[in-house]
Amino acid sequence: MNVLRLTLFCTIALAGCTAASPDLEPLPGSLTYGEKAASRRTQADPGTMIQNRFLHQGTMVYETYEVQPDHSYKLVRRSIADTWPPG
Repeated sequence: MNVLRLTLFCTIALAGCTAASPDLEPLPGSLTYGEKAASRRTQADPGTMIQNRFLHQGTMVYETYEVQPDHSYKLVRRSIADTWPPG
């Protein structure tokens, strides 16, 4: 019975890991804010990761974009610094 419970728990835990995260919406200062996805293009190879950082409402925001096959950007990750300015 304990093996069955452990298996069920692991299955549920792993199912949560594979769930797709919702698309991030660009903030003012994001590379794609206020643009249609196809309007910004780059010569970088598809799959290349591009970093961007900016201040948004007094906090430092770090974003990562992935270059898509059509050479547009897709926002894939965002993190926000706990404190700003550093020091």
